[in-house]
Amino acid sequence: MGDSFKIQNLTAAHMVRILSLLITGTVWFVVIRMIQNDWRIDPQYSYGLLVPFLVIGLLIKRREDCPAPEPLGVGASVGAGIVMVTASLLLAGVIPLAEANPDWRPLGVVAALAAVTITLCLIIFRGGKAWLKHYAFAVGFFLIAVPWPRNLEQSVMSHLMSWNTATTIEILHWCGYEAVRQCNLIVIPAGILGIEEACSGLRSLQSGLMVALFFGEVFRLTVSRRLALLLLALMAALTGNILRSSFLCILAYRQGMASIPSWHDPAGFIVLLLSILIVFGVSFMWRSRSKEADRSKNRNGGFLAMSPGAPSRALLSLVLFILLVPMILTEVWFRIHDLPFDSNWGWQIEPRQGAPGVSRVTVAPATRRMLFYPQGFSEKWSGSGGEIGQVFVFQWPTGRTALQSVQMHSPEVCLASMGMHLEKKLFDFNINFGAGGELLFHSWLFTQQGRPVYVFHSILEQGEGPLGSSITTDQTSKGRLENLKIGKRNRGQRMIEVAFWNLHDESQARGALARYLGESLRMTPTQFPELPQKSHE
Repeated sequence: MGDSFKIQNLTAAHMVRILSLLITGTVWFVVIRMIQNDWRIDPQYSYGLLVPFLVIGLLIKRREDCPAPEPLGVGASVGAGIVMVTASLLLAGVIPLAEANPDWRPLGVVAALAAVTITLCLIIFRGGKAWLKHYAFAVGFFLIAVPWPRNLEQSVMSHLMSWNTATTIEILHWCGYEAVRQCNLIVIPAGILGIEEACSGLRSLQSGLMVALFFGEVFRLTVSRRLALLLLALMAALTGNILRSSFLCILAYRQGMASIPSWHDPAGFIVLLLSILIVFGVSFMWRSRSKEADRSKNRNGGFLAMSPGAPSRALLSLVLFILLVPMILTEVWFRIHDLPFDSNWGWQIEPRQGAPGVSRVTVAPATRRMLFYPQGFSEKWSGSGGEIGQVFVFQWPTGRTALQSVQMHSPEVCLASMGMHLEKKLFDFNINFGAGGELLFHSWLFTQQGRPVYVFHSILEQGEGPLGSSITTDQTSKGRLENLKIGKRNRGQRMIEVAFWNLHDESQARGALARYLGESLRMTPTQFPELPQKSHE
């Protein structure tokens, strides 16, 4: 009888462990699947690919001095169960929304917070409050890899670019070099250098904060020293980026603009490496040897040790059910509504090769790489009304990265890095092009060297309208819910951006845009002539 009871308890313990592992694996699979495309295509978050492995390393490090499991009271156990179920329901609601809107970054933030909460609930069930306190930072460290909402990111990036430009100008003046600022451009006798998104310092800042948090945890620094290390990482990242910009300007001043490409990326790598070494060196000096000695004597159990407060199989089964059902139903729903693989747009913006006053503009490899290798072209022309126009037409094929890739381009940020100053946002408007439907254009007024520049921007998504026409992507909450309702995901994306110079008012610019579309838009599908294709899966 006693042996039978022991076997039943052992089987129950194994089931609890298996269910716990399944829940842990499921929630982190869901979260990483949501945000990993940003890690792949956005250089600002490329470090995110390392973060899951760093989290595992921190958990293993914490296991070395794991305290003994504590019994969990009835009230705490019920509270942890309620929190875990609530977080699971929240994550379950995010799953279908994220499938329909992979570019909606707040969903990634919510999903990551839910995953951290569920994991911490499992930990508190296994070892009580002592384990929660012991492992909380290691689990929460994953949040450093979650992409920021785009509005916040672009605001910070714009301020960093402006600050970087102004500070670099001052350093050049101190060193005796002639330089003039034009928005985010630095004009020197050798040419013009732009402080671009990649040079804003945001990437260095995020990487530096990650390194500071990681080494602060590895060496178990006190809270005050961890805060000081974060401040040091912030200063090192911003200072290093300023020195990089100044070095490139001085190099261009002495050796010409042709020397910049060969030093741009190596200089950034050197700055990042030096920042990491500084943070590591300081954290190593601040480490507490006495705590290391205490940890070597305190090995009270592994991460899978049992606790009297272990959750019931019914609770774990419910949480796993809550997570798996929406995953399965979401995939079924979207597969039913997916467009045929070989569907086309039914219309095209064609380059006007050989037309009077039209010249092709080569798209820089760095721009193509930043936008994750779209198909498309760019050209300039002189119009009949005296205007000068330039168009960018890019297209991304069907795939999970298509929407994130097109959303990476924002005129407010990209054009500012080219020396244009945003004067104001103009009203949106539609242009009808016949049976295919309408194009919704967003519009802005910029100035460049005192001249007005009217910019029109449209992001379109492959749809099922007449002749396979497109529908404009709706980024409002209502539009994103509509994406889920009609089962729309992973569709091809197209971006059209047109800028006009030498026009006096917005009505003239809209008329010039209508003339351009009338000359270049064709309803017969064609292939883009310039940029190579690349898989986005």
